[in-house]
Amino acid sequence: MRCINCKISLLFFIAVFTGAVSVMAQTVIRGKVVNEATAQPLQGASIYFNNTSIGTSSNAEGFFSIPLPAMENAELIISSVGYERLVYKPDASTLQHNTIVFKLAQKAEQLKDVLILTDAVRKKYLAIFEKEFLGITEEASRSSIQNKKDIYFTNGGSKNSFKAYSDTPLVITNRMLGYKISFELVEFFYDEQSGRTSYYGYTRFDEMGVKNKWKKNRQHCYYGSTIHFYRALISNRLKEENYHIYLIKPVRMSSDTSKKSSREEMDMAYEVTAAQIISADTSNTSNYNVVIPGKLMVQYGKNPSSKSYLSKNTFLQGGLPVGFRAYVTVTSPAISLNNAGIINNPMDVLYAGYWIYEKAANMLPYNYVPE
Repeated sequence: MRCINCKISLLFFIAVFTGAVSVMAQTVIRGKVVNEATAQPLQGASIYFNNTSIGTSSNAEGFFSIPLPAMENAELIISSVGYERLVYKPDASTLQHNTIVFKLAQKAEQLKDVLILTDAVRKKYLAIFEKEFLGITEEASRSSIQNKKDIYFTNGGSKNSFKAYSDTPLVITNRMLGYKISFELVEFFYDEQSGRTSYYGYTRFDEMGVKNKWKKNRQHCYYGSTIHFYRALISNRLKEENYHIYLIKPVRMSSDTSKKSSREEMDMAYEVTAAQIISADTSNTSNYNVVIPGKLMVQYGKNPSSKSYLSKNTFLQGGLPVGFRAYVTVTSPAISLNNAGIINNPMDVLYAGYWIYEKAANMLPYNYVPE
């Protein structure tokens, strides 16, 4: 005897379950990596979303699949040693059921004016590089670059300055946060006279074992960081997250405009709200624009985890007030942030104060969220 009701119930269950899966399903990018000149597949190419822990590698036939993260302006990096890097910004609406072919061109031989250094000078340059690249924090003290031999130096364009490059990704082991970081260094610049350092590149994070082991350290690193601040800014939760922000503007102290002495100008700090400096981007609803006329002072009301380390290992002295101050200067008309609190162009911002100590060793993946 057939059970009609049972069949209907089963069909209903299948329909509901299938519907649930389709709702929960995530967009997946399917692709193939090939040599542009020969069309031969490239095995072992690194495919990852920049500054995230979302990554994979191409198989023997060059194929890969990777989930699309829920963040705007995500950059998919496709790279292989000896080939030019590709940066691709995927559009979810065009990805389903399509396999994208990524053609990598072999790198042309480029002659750079590589500095021939004595062992002592190279050791000095490497020490400067590590300090300025990793930072001066406890996280930095427990991080190491595994392949320093791949770093080479060129002239920085002036006396006591240099640039650094690497043709292979730098492999950084962060034993405090539990990440193995692959950093594709595009350029590093250091000027001893001005103290200015800048660098940029592409970053892939891989877990070192069970991530729960590092949970507390990652949370400590997150609170008080730049990404924590920007997320508090776009969600209008500055006070709830223990931040106060102030615009710093020069104010003339004398009514006599004929006097040009800088002593008659004084920097004044005015507390402002998030709404006074941030607004939705009318051309892209997933972005925000932050306009800072002058300089922004950020006051954090709690002691970050690395403050005690800095007090012992830098010129910062103990007995400082609770929290810290950092300063943000914008080098463009506005800072563009996406909906995850990430700066779309990091070169638009200069930091001073506390945040100058936190560099590559304090980076967390953009998809990191404290539990």
